[in-house]
Amino acid sequence: MTDLDHEPQQAPTRITTKPQRTLACASCQQRKVKCDRKFPCSTCIKSGGQCIPVAAPRQRRRRFPEAELLQRVRHLEGLLRQHNIDFEPLHSNVAEKGGTESIETNNGKEERRNSPDIKTETTFEAKNLWQAMKQQPPNSHDQDDEDDDESEDDTNDLRDVAGKTTWDQLYKNSTDFLLFGSLIADLDLAVLHPPDHVQILKLWQVYLENVDPLLRITHTPTLQVRLINATGNLGNVDSKLEALMFGVYCVAIMSLTDIECLDMFGSERDGLLQRYRFGCQQALLKCGFLQSDDRDCLTALFLYLVAVRPDTDPRSLSSLLGLTVRIAQRMGLDNESANAGCGPLEGEMRRRIWWALLLFDNRICEMGDYRAVTLTPSWNCKIPANLNDFDLQAGMKTLPPSHDRPTESTLAVLRYAVADLVRHSSFFLDFTNPSLKALAKPEDHGGNLATLQQRIENDYLRHLNPENPHQFLTLWLIRGHIARYQLFQHFAISPDKQTQQQRDASIAHALTMLDCHNKILHNPSTQRHTWFLYFHYPFPAYIHILQYLKREPLAEHAKMSWEIMSTSAKFRFAEREHTAIPFYKTPLFKVFTRIVVKAWEARVAALQKQGKPDEEVPYIVEEFKRRVQGSESSPSEDLSSNADTSSRSETDESMLPFPMMNFAGPFDQFGGQDAPDMENGIASDNLMDVDMGALDLTGINWPMLNNTGS
Repeated sequence: MTDLDHEPQQAPTRITTKPQRTLACASCQQRKVKCDRKFPCSTCIKSGGQCIPVAAPRQRRRRFPEAELLQRVRHLEGLLRQHNIDFEPLHSNVAEKGGTESIETNNGKEERRNSPDIKTETTFEAKNLWQAMKQQPPNSHDQDDEDDDESEDDTNDLRDVAGKTTWDQLYKNSTDFLLFGSLIADLDLAVLHPPDHVQILKLWQVYLENVDPLLRITHTPTLQVRLINATGNLGNVDSKLEALMFGVYCVAIMSLTDIECLDMFGSERDGLLQRYRFGCQQALLKCGFLQSDDRDCLTALFLYLVAVRPDTDPRSLSSLLGLTVRIAQRMGLDNESANAGCGPLEGEMRRRIWWALLLFDNRICEMGDYRAVTLTPSWNCKIPANLNDFDLQAGMKTLPPSHDRPTESTLAVLRYAVADLVRHSSFFLDFTNPSLKALAKPEDHGGNLATLQQRIENDYLRHLNPENPHQFLTLWLIRGHIARYQLFQHFAISPDKQTQQQRDASIAHALTMLDCHNKILHNPSTQRHTWFLYFHYPFPAYIHILQYLKREPLAEHAKMSWEIMSTSAKFRFAEREHTAIPFYKTPLFKVFTRIVVKAWEARVAALQKQGKPDEEVPYIVEEFKRRVQGSESSPSEDLSSNADTSSRSETDESMLPFPMMNFAGPFDQFGGQDAPDMENGIASDNLMDVDMGALDLTGINWPMLNNTGS
């Protein structure tokens, strides 16, 4: 007997594996017939076809119970972080900076694998912009608990009336016409057109001057020829082109004032709007706009929605825009491969309408529910090229390269460039859809706002001629857009993580927004674009500045801030309102006025405490108080007291009248040989009550903050 015979016999290892599932062959699956799942199968033998087996899908690995437990721990840790409760995380090194994590498997061995940053529940919870705006810096002084409570009440009141309360009053019984109803079969649309060719051409010219420079969704050379040909036989116009013509009529009249309509067309503005809106509705129904894949039809629908916007509840308009976006997606406008396959001219026009539609929808969503925006990184439509319309021709085979100098499309293209970066930025997705941050790639779309700002300044804005009305508008509107998003980016930072430099810069961004807005409104050549500017009012800048002035009433630049706000108020709250009910008669204006008055009272109290003489009451304080008192049944009501909130309804905190598309940004630097001086109306070094050198803002190019346009 050998030694081997004494060794114990080991039982053979029994490996039990689940037999792999056999699927029907490819031919039977395609023909949808029964397969005996033998190869070759009987069906393929009878038909004489090739029998190709189909591999079974991979079985999903069972999840370790330990991994499920770890996920629950992460969820609980996220709740603790959300409520600012100190604790020792299970994997502090992984939670903070990523790395590897160890998971104990069922066999007792530790398996190490790469792990991304731990995602807690709060990562996918959108931040609330109202909460971000009302947060105070840590160790904020000069305010007692009572003042804090009042500020909280003010913000809550503003949030409430900014949503349902204000829209209910502004747009009561105003959206019935949005329901197109049924097509009137025997209606002759020719009778709804302007009475003669001259008026049609006038409306077309108004569209080209007032609307087209801002929207850029039509191709003037080709559309003008079609429109002129159509005027010769209005009774036999293609239904899609006719809808587009009525859309042009609508936005042209919308952009005019009552006096301008009477002078040009001899009719009242409201009557013309009703006529052309009805004509556009019927024309859209006639061409089956809900099922149509025609770009003219989509453009007509978009122009109609722009035209009805001033008289429409944003909540209703948002619903119709959702429908319009869905039509555009069905047409493939969001897909760059579909656009590229349509030819140079058609592809560019598809890109133009998609971007214009998305920015309009984004703005309306901010006014109703800012979390519902479609400005996300989930689609890949390219930005339109920086080209003039005459650069694009119907028969061309290749798209010309973009110009490196200003063109007719520069304003729209730069707006889209800023929006393209923002939709890939974490700070924007934090407020809209945090779960999409994994798709965002800001480095492929400009990097960051500061980098994009500098590139826009160097490549485009410095070449603009302020004497040209369109280029003047481009200069200040784009700078305003960028500053708007810079302020929005500041709101995304938790107050306990904000540095003093960031807080000072945020005030400068807010002042920049107002100053850019003032410059455009003060220029007579831009009055034709007032309809667009009122739609993008820099409301967040007001709130941010007023909150700061209440905390720091004697800041070095506080007086200038009151002057800039007053100048902006003079332009914005003039009698020429573009809504049925003036803004100063709404609940939102009353709460807004209360915040303005309290900020001014804080400055008056601080001056008296230091024994300084009283200052002249700013226009924004005096005028707002006068208007609120005049619109109330009891003029003696104290605006500083809590407003009546009996009509306040429970609304979503996301109701927000914020102009997402009203931003402002880069400008002339301080210091150096090119430093601006006060003779040119540009702020000097005492603009901020901080050391400008310490701020290191050389890449920002400050605007003319001291020039209020008065």
